[in-house]
Amino acid sequence: MKPLGEVFDAATVASLAGRRVLGRGTAYLGDGRVEPAEVRGGRLEATVRGTVPYVVELWVDGGRPQWSCTCPAAEDGSFCKHAVAVGLSIAAGDESSVHAPTGQKGRSLNPGVGEGSVSGAADELAAFVGGLHPERLVEIVLDRAASDWQLRELLLAESQAARGAGVDLAAWRRRIDRAFAPNAYSRGGFVTYHEAPGWAAGIDEVIDAIGDLCDAGHHDAAARLAEHAHRCADNSIEHVDDSDGWLTGFSGRLSELHLRACLAGPPDPTDLAARLVELELGSELSGFYRCAAAYAEVLGSEGLAAFRERLEPHLERVAGGAGDDDFFDGFAVRNAMLGWALGTGDPDVLIEAHSFRQPHSDDLLEIARAFDRVGRVEEAIDWARRGLADWGDRPRQVAALREFLADKLRASGEEHAAVDLFWQAFVSAPSLSAYRRLLGEDEGTGWLGRCGGHLLNSLAQAPEAEAGIRAAPEVMFGALAPRVSEAAVALVEILLYEGRIGEAWKAACEFGARPEAWMTLARAREPDCPMDAVAVYEQAALAIIARKDAKQYQSAVDLMVRICRLAESAGKPERFAALLERTRTEHRPKRKLQSLLDAQGW
Repeated sequence: MKPLGEVFDAATVASLAGRRVLGRGTAYLGDGRVEPAEVRGGRLEATVRGTVPYVVELWVDGGRPQWSCTCPAAEDGSFCKHAVAVGLSIAAGDESSVHAPTGQKGRSLNPGVGEGSVSGAADELAAFVGGLHPERLVEIVLDRAASDWQLRELLLAESQAARGAGVDLAAWRRRIDRAFAPNAYSRGGFVTYHEAPGWAAGIDEVIDAIGDLCDAGHHDAAARLAEHAHRCADNSIEHVDDSDGWLTGFSGRLSELHLRACLAGPPDPTDLAARLVELELGSELSGFYRCAAAYAEVLGSEGLAAFRERLEPHLERVAGGAGDDDFFDGFAVRNAMLGWALGTGDPDVLIEAHSFRQPHSDDLLEIARAFDRVGRVEEAIDWARRGLADWGDRPRQVAALREFLADKLRASGEEHAAVDLFWQAFVSAPSLSAYRRLLGEDEGTGWLGRCGGHLLNSLAQAPEAEAGIRAAPEVMFGALAPRVSEAAVALVEILLYEGRIGEAWKAACEFGARPEAWMTLARAREPDCPMDAVAVYEQAALAIIARKDAKQYQSAVDLMVRICRLAESAGKPERFAALLERTRTEHRPKRKLQSLLDAQGW
């Protein structure tokens, strides 16, 4: 049998995982999250510390790599990031063949091609082009421009700018219209999901070319063409399958290009204000959402005043309830008003703008930040406190508000008050993430004892129906599993995070736990308490089979393989025999399941 390190070489790990998962697993390995592994009977087991510790098992069957992990992502048999981290940790000296994920610094995405060779080639090319005879260089450029319309338009744009001429806006608008027209990609006038990438590629080229116009100095033309393209994108909503978000991407690119053009060549502020109001209120796409704030520098006081004047009739109409779609129309108008208020930089104006409705926690944070930007720190703190007071019963919605207030309190020398904010957040909504935030604030406070004590006290005082299952793990999977309280979930996950496996098991048995926590506990209990693990795996396997999804039967059988091995090692093979008999008898009609059991030789 080949050694595990040869079967799970780096190239194999990369092919099993895919680029995105490979990148995450590589980062996990680099962060030192993989704990020392153990090999039993040819199977390697290692713990990877994620949100909670997850147990990965790697082995070889028939010369082929096999794996499992207790994390939710691996429930369907996927090669998860934890498996990647473990696999790479044992790869037999072949890490160099794994391509670094996009954006990873210090590693080339192409094997054998480093930064030095790339820069060397660029230097050689620059030296060669610089030495070309002008006539030869002209010949090359014109030949390429004849077949590359973007290069041709870039050269024309720079020529026109050099002699003070403008571009042909009508011709450019026709080019934009043709790019967005669906008929080029679909005879039926609708761009399907599979046709959308080709359709989008043509539009990307046009947006790039508009950017070239801006870079060549045609700022006003680029801005107006970006506006036209944005309207075309908005009109495309009904005749394109936009499941992959192409139109949102176009909207973002065009709004960024538009702002860049306006900053480079500021237009008349009053005219720009009118165009921006039309762009924001006339589009379902979000590129120009609250645009007055982004354009405040270009608009200036004159443009902001014109923006508000243009917006006034819409505000009166919404206040009067006019319009065919009052909710969405009102949403757009109110946000345009808020963008204008943010653009003024005056927090008192922003408060007035928010008076159109009861402010949400995000609104109150926005007001607090506005006061902070102008140096009115005490008022910023007051508004942040108001936000926590008004929305404190929804702690997950005020996380950013809490962080803002904590920063201001720390800056004012109120360290204990800042820490208390995060303690109150834990008390209101206990969770592993809230616990980890407390650790990040002050590790030396003994948070495990304090948080654990609070959770145990809460569970002891809770009514029986709300306290959890208070039972062994035989009822924690499946549709009939009782509800597990928030405090129980937090207690078990915190103990797991801290590596207190025995305490976590006891808490789970008394108060309940999530299925994924049960699986993590079972893997951790295997060495010393194998029958505890068997109890969990039995119920997990039966719950998978009960879903009646044939694609998941293999996962159930994999668990049964593990149960068989553990029961035999514990000297209780009859436990597995009883499970096998039950599965054979109760699920006899499930032919795929029966064939998978047969394949194991049972």
